[in-house]
Amino acid sequence: MFKTLFAKLTMSLLFVFILIGILTLSVTFVATDLYQQEIMQKLNDKVAEHIVKETKIFKDGKIDYSVLRKLFRFLMVLNPSLEIYLLDHEGSILAFSAPAWKVVRLSVDIKPIQHYFSHQSILPIRGDDPRDYQKTKVFSAFPIPFKNGPDGYIYVILGGEEYDSIVERIKSSYILGSSLVVISLGFVVAFIVGVLLFSKLTKRLKTLARTVREFEQNPQDIPVSSEIKKSGDEIDQLTAQFQTMAEKIHFQLDDLQTTDYLRRELVANVSHDLRTPLATLQGYIETLLIKESELSQQQRKQYLQIAIKHCARLNKLVAELFELARLDASETKLSIESFNLVELAEDIVQKFTLRLQEKNIRVQVKYVTTELFVVADISLIERVLENLLENALRFVAEHGLITIALEENHQHVQIKVIDNGVGIPESDLPHIFDRFYQLDKNRHVESNHSGLGLAIVKKIIELHHSIIEVSSIPGRETRFSFTLPVGF
Repeated sequence: MFKTLFAKLTMSLLFVFILIGILTLSVTFVATDLYQQEIMQKLNDKVAEHIVKETKIFKDGKIDYSVLRKLFRFLMVLNPSLEIYLLDHEGSILAFSAPAWKVVRLSVDIKPIQHYFSHQSILPIRGDDPRDYQKTKVFSAFPIPFKNGPDGYIYVILGGEEYDSIVERIKSSYILGSSLVVISLGFVVAFIVGVLLFSKLTKRLKTLARTVREFEQNPQDIPVSSEIKKSGDEIDQLTAQFQTMAEKIHFQLDDLQTTDYLRRELVANVSHDLRTPLATLQGYIETLLIKESELSQQQRKQYLQIAIKHCARLNKLVAELFELARLDASETKLSIESFNLVELAEDIVQKFTLRLQEKNIRVQVKYVTTELFVVADISLIERVLENLLENALRFVAEHGLITIALEENHQHVQIKVIDNGVGIPESDLPHIFDRFYQLDKNRHVESNHSGLGLAIVKKIIELHHSIIEVSSIPGRETRFSFTLPVGF
C-alpha cells in the first residue's frame, strides 16, 4: 500500500501536519495561558501593596480580624477572582478570605514570594495555591511589619476559584471552538494542497519510472521527450541523463549488431576466399600425385606454377587479414615523422614499373615543388598509396592513365589518386570501403583480389585523423583523395 513514493510522501506529510498541529495547539494554549497570567500579574502588581497601605490590619499590636473580614467581603464583591491570605514570615497562613473548608494548606512556600520582590524576576511568577496541594497560581504580595516579630505578608491569589470557573467556561465557548475548527480546516486545506503538489512533482518520476521499465523490456526503442530541461531541477537532470544513457545503449546495441553482422559476413567471405584457392591448390596437387607418370615435364611445371600462384594469393589474403585485425584492435602504434611525400610517391611508382609496362599503363606524379613534406607514419602512408595504385590498376584498361596529384593547401597537403578507368557506379560508392566488398563480377576488371585493400586504406587514414573521399564518373574516371598535415 505504501510502496510508491507518492504514498510515502503523503503519509510523511500527514504525520508532519499532525505533529505540527499538536505542537501548535499545545504551544498556543500554553503560551496563551502564560500570557494571560503575565498580564494579570502585571495589572495587579500593586494590589497587595494598596491593601497594606490603605488598611489598618493591626490594633493594639494584634491582628484586627474584624477589619480583615470587612476587607475580605469588600474585595470579594469588587473582584471575586481575588483570594487574600495573611502570612507570617515563614509562610504559615494566619487568615484568609476564602471559606475555611476550601483552604487545605496550612502554609505556602515562601521562596516564590521572595523571588517576586526581586527586581530581576521575570513574570509570571507562580506561588502555591492554598486551595490545592498540587496547583500553583500567579499572585501579588507585599510585606507587613509585625510589632512582635519578623514581617509577615499579604498574599493575594489573582486567579482564584471563580477565575478557574470562568476560564473553563471560556475553553468550551463557541468562539474558541470555532477557532479550533478554522485552524483544523486550515491544516486540512494545507494537507490537500501539499498532496496535490506532491502528485505534480512525482508525476515526472512516475513517467520516468514507466519509461525505464519500457526501455528495459525493449532497449531498441529510445524514449524521446521534447520536455526535457537539462538545466531544470534534479528530476529534469535525471531524465536528461537517462535519455543520454538510453541513446548510448541504443547506439552500442546497433554497433554490436553491426559488428556481429560484419563478423558473420567476414567469416563467410574469408571462407569463400580461402576455399577457392585452397580447392584449386588441392586439385592441381592431387592431379600431380595421381597422374604424375602421365604428365609431361611442361604440364607438371604448369601445374606447379598455378599452385604457387594460389599459394601467393592465400599468403596475401592472410597477411591482409592480420593487418586489418591489428588496425581494428588499435595495436598499431603510429611512428610519426616528417618525410618528403614527392620522393615517397615516385618510389612507389618505381615498384609498379613491371606491372605498368605489362598493361601499357602510364602513371604520372603531379606536384608544384619537390620540397613537399608531411607529418605521418611513412610506412602506413606507403601502404595507402600502394593499395590505391593497385586498385586503380585493376580498373584501368590498356593505354590508360593514373595520376598521383600532390597539392599543398594551407596547413595540409591533399593527396589525390585519379584514374581514367571504367569508374564506379553510384550505387557502389557507399560500400567500396567495406571489407570483402567487390564490384559487379560481370565488369571487365581483375577479380584476383581479396576486397580488403580499400578497407585497410580507410583504417590507416582514420588512424591519422583524416578522411578519405571517393568520387567517380562511370566510364570516365575515379578519384580518391585525403589530406595530411604539412611537415617541415
